[in-house]
Amino acid sequence: MQPDMLERLVALATEREDIAALWLYGSRARGDHGLLSDYDLAVAFTDWLESPLERRLRPELLALDWQEALGLPEEKLSVADLGICPIPLGWSILEQGHLLLDKHPQVRMTQESRIMSRWEDEFSHLARRYG
Repeated sequence: MQPDMLERLVALATEREDIAALWLYGSRARGDHGLLSDYDLAVAFTDWLESPLERRLRPELLALDWQEALGLPEEKLSVADLGICPIPLGWSILEQGHLLLDKHPQVRMTQESRIMSRWEDEFSHLARRYG
């Protein structure tokens, strides 16, 4: 990923008061991306939306906004909400991703702790069940 693209993503996230933290994950974070690879991002939001529909749409709409602001083709940028994503995805983001912005460390750490705790519970359950 180009450094100027990283800077632009961080600037976009910094402008938003509802974003506590921003991660890059996936092939671009690992460094094994190709020319056609998309940008996989994760965010921790500072607030919790009561409406399940609004919670589900928020990262999708954010991805569309940022894609347009960056001049990227359709479906070249995805955003996962660390607060609602599946635990295996959250674990992967935390293990392999790169934290790009940390505006509210307490919110970030709460999200990280929740995912790690639930991952340990799931791993423990699977180990007991399947040995």
